[in-house]
Amino acid sequence: MAKKISYDNWSKEELIKELSRIKETKYGLVWHRDLTEEKIDVLINPDARTPSEMFPNEMAGKPFPVLKEVKSKEIKTDKSKPVNLLIEGDNYHSLAVLNFTHEEAIDLIYIDPPYNTGNNDFIYNDKYVDKEDGYRHSKWLAFMEKRLKLAKKLLKESGVIFISIGDDEFAQLKLLLDDPGLFTENNFVACIPRVAKTASNKGKHFAPSVDYILVYAKNIEALELFKDEVDSSLYKKKDEKGFYRDDVALYQSALDSRPNQRYFIKCPDGSLVIPPGDVMPDEKKDASFVKPKSENDKVWRWSYSTYLEKKDILVYKETKNSPLLDQNGNQAKWNIYTKSYLSDRQETGTVPRNFLDQFINRQGADFLKTMDISFDYSKPVELIKYLIKITDKKNDITVLDFMAGSGTTGQAVLELNNEDGGTRNFILGTNNELNGFKKELEVKGFSKKEIEERGICRRITYPRLEKIIKGYKNTKGENIAGLGGNLKYYTCDFVEAEPSDKNKRKLVSKSTEMLCIHESAFELVQDKDEFKIFKNSGKHLGIIFHEDAIDDYKKAIKKMNGRFNTYVFSMTDDPHKADFADMEDKVKLCAIPEVILKVYREIFK
Repeated sequence: MAKKISYDNWSKEELIKELSRIKETKYGLVWHRDLTEEKIDVLINPDARTPSEMFPNEMAGKPFPVLKEVKSKEIKTDKSKPVNLLIEGDNYHSLAVLNFTHEEAIDLIYIDPPYNTGNNDFIYNDKYVDKEDGYRHSKWLAFMEKRLKLAKKLLKESGVIFISIGDDEFAQLKLLLDDPGLFTENNFVACIPRVAKTASNKGKHFAPSVDYILVYAKNIEALELFKDEVDSSLYKKKDEKGFYRDDVALYQSALDSRPNQRYFIKCPDGSLVIPPGDVMPDEKKDASFVKPKSENDKVWRWSYSTYLEKKDILVYKETKNSPLLDQNGNQAKWNIYTKSYLSDRQETGTVPRNFLDQFINRQGADFLKTMDISFDYSKPVELIKYLIKITDKKNDITVLDFMAGSGTTGQAVLELNNEDGGTRNFILGTNNELNGFKKELEVKGFSKKEIEERGICRRITYPRLEKIIKGYKNTKGENIAGLGGNLKYYTCDFVEAEPSDKNKRKLVSKSTEMLCIHESAFELVQDKDEFKIFKNSGKHLGIIFHEDAIDDYKKAIKKMNGRFNTYVFSMTDDPHKADFADMEDKVKLCAIPEVILKVYREIFK
């Protein structure tokens, strides 16, 4: 039996806050947000101190994340191609950084979070969560909610998120996403069951074969309609207009009656045909129509007016099994079909199915083996490519996967660009975990650097992307050409959050990579101790680390063409506008670190 929380020692303010929370939660998922088992044990103990005493702001005093580039892992093959990002670190820290660099800039997110099966697939507070943990679901939800809140802020208004999930957390995740504080049920797009593996003898009552993909829009009113590709192999016949198919009958028995859809159609031999029914048109001639009188009076798919407009694309086929009647009420010897042209269908596309059976997990693992990479839980590349394509977004979008695992999403983006000449770019975030082997390696005497090189990001994610971009020799000895592309590799670093002048200067000194990403400017033009200038095409980025360098910076940019987005160190939110009064048309000013701190205060409040 579940223990009850004791409110004996709660203050008036804390009780009011708790009552407000309970009142607001009229429907949906109710769980212990941010409470570990130890914290809940305190709350159900009547002798415990108050919540405010026991649990001050968990982020208070914790350092702010920044990015540090690992230059030795940078890949550059073509300046004309977009720069992709791989971030090694806790995905919460990565998302916090991206909330500065990419707020409302992401078109599509795909994530494959831990399914929380209890079989060492989910780590919370550095410990695996097993099936016997009474707070297993609460811990998983706490982990997901924090990250999804940050992820939503990254999406454009027209953005969409795809989340793979299994049976263990499907119901909880659906309710979490429906929460008013997240995506809401109004922005639910679809739940797509996917055949993940072929049937086996595992399972007590059913062989587990499927997982699910939950799809939510940032704003469903702004989300484009999804379109699937047309299977061109079905369009085998050809006339002067092109390839077509003619296997869809004009009469479908399941159609509801419509007043203007029951009429005669004249066949090649002069006979008239009509769907089954009791009532017939008075005139026995082509296009004579009659209103159905009962459910027995069936109708065509087309209205009377559509028939008159499009009758030239009908196909008449003789058959002994026609469902139609002739003008005398006898079984007709004709059935009628409509031509559907490939060119028309390719333009409009087809509505995607909400069920997938062509992307099983084995495909992903088998492909990695050909690259001499061992990883059992990789999703198939074709699955991610399919999800990106059906959104019908342009081929220059930004795709984010902040639980990147082996890097499948990155490969999918590179392959799509190679296929259609697109300029999509990806951002991948993954930790560098060792699946529980870290302590074992420490006991064996491995150095910190040696252990890091065995983590998932450095051992699997990065090598995979490097091979896809540069090319590689597969396990059969065949040379596989690289797809080309550019990749920058970052790790998470930290700056103390205490609001001191020293920490502000330290944050600015470590903000270069974040500012370059924010402005998409990576080519270093001038590298001074007190300021730096980067460029990308016609865009320039200037970073002034000390206010004493403003004059030198101004002299440098006077000799250069173009406009400069300039970040100036300031203890306040004033970017020294007065010092740039004579260059208003040349610079756009922003105060650092305030522009970064503003984002972090909102996240870590």
